[in-house]
Amino acid sequence: METKDFLVNVGPQGTFKPSGSYHSIPADIDAMFQKFETENIKRITFYFHGGLVNEKTGMETAIKMEKHFSSINQRSICLVWETGLMETVSANIGKISETKLFGKLIKILTKKLASKLGFDIAEGRGAGVTLTNAQIDSELSKKIPFENYTQTNLESKGRGADATANLPAKPEDLEGEFKFEIEADLELISILGETEITVQNPKGGQSRGIINTALLIKSVAKIAFRVIKRFVIKRDHDFYPTIIEELLRELYIAELGAWVWNNMKVKSNDMWKDNTGISDINQFAGRYLFDKLVTYHKKYPEIQVNLVGHSAGSIAICNLLKMSAATYPELIYNNIIFMAPACRVDLFREEIVLHQNRFKTFRIFTMTEVNEKRDVLVPYLYTHSLLYLISGILENKGNDFDAYILGLERHIRAITPYDSVNEITAVHNFIYEADQNRVAFSQTDGTAPEGLRTQSLSHGGFDDDDETIGSIKFMLT
Repeated sequence: METKDFLVNVGPQGTFKPSGSYHSIPADIDAMFQKFETENIKRITFYFHGGLVNEKTGMETAIKMEKHFSSINQRSICLVWETGLMETVSANIGKISETKLFGKLIKILTKKLASKLGFDIAEGRGAGVTLTNAQIDSELSKKIPFENYTQTNLESKGRGADATANLPAKPEDLEGEFKFEIEADLELISILGETEITVQNPKGGQSRGIINTALLIKSVAKIAFRVIKRFVIKRDHDFYPTIIEELLRELYIAELGAWVWNNMKVKSNDMWKDNTGISDINQFAGRYLFDKLVTYHKKYPEIQVNLVGHSAGSIAICNLLKMSAATYPELIYNNIIFMAPACRVDLFREEIVLHQNRFKTFRIFTMTEVNEKRDVLVPYLYTHSLLYLISGILENKGNDFDAYILGLERHIRAITPYDSVNEITAVHNFIYEADQNRVAFSQTDGTAPEGLRTQSLSHGGFDDDDETIGSIKFMLT
């Protein structure tokens, strides 16, 4: 089978416009459905890769998944809508971490916050004892710095209330504690004089330029305040990842690549826009494909259509469901399957939980909380998974923290403090509805039935995991 028989490349703004070495045109989709009719195809599976990868990886994944689907007599349509987010974010975090200013700020923040929150390294030391520079350097040299600095460990040592009791009323209350240390560090002052960073303006917006000592003190105090607050309300992502998130949010959000994530989400929606009055490659690729599917369904209403999405592919599917229901509600999808979904809980609730008439069967394959945290995105720097980074900083252009993401077990299970969030409880009730088996957490054991088996230990590994692929095949057969 030729690539154009199953692969659709979604270009800039969700159109057919070229964006790389592979280019789809409307005539390719026309030919695709003509072959469907000639070959009497009645079982079709749409596959959406993560949207976080480049064109080459996206095409390789599509080719691999087409072979899996064809082995069970499913004709696949694989959408490639590359953004390269993973590469952008990983590379940019690496570049940021290499700057002298970043290194200085990490040490200042970890020293002060370890004391504030009641963490220590050596057993038997009193809570609140300041770590030495040597101890901090030792931790920062590890692949996963401060690995045991978690809420669980705080509470197990009876220190869970320490931060609450000492929570400052506002960020300004912490400025004095950082003022001396920052102003006394002549090397840091020198670094400030030659470093441009992006900061928030008091009246809103951002500006880039040299930051002075007074502004740095204010920024560091804000970072520390937000970290402490997140621990108090139990919405932290553990000690070191939370500090990294808040440091990036305050001083490096423009450099990080949150805009890439936002653009990808926009593209996942734009591809389904109406093509009325638009022609040729200016048309929206997803909508052109959908309209052809509608025509085919009207002629052969007995066809079965499945939707499978990995990571951000879940966002594209939710947007497809919204458009599909508005334009052609007669099409009911047979199976919807998500792997490590990166969509927001509120989007999922709006397009799937509240509209269960749009599909017959739904299932998620994702990692347990423990395995999610062990899936290190950038060793030494951001030591949790991509879904944690999305939740911690990429959502809403970097303005949100701990955004509710469907693929994170803490949000699916609606554990405290999430059990009081309406959209989370609604999603939880749907996922855990009796006898529906709508979620499988990796790694499953030998007792898991067919269709509910998964072994992936990385965010990007689900489409390469034999157990997960076997479960998907079982559902689609």
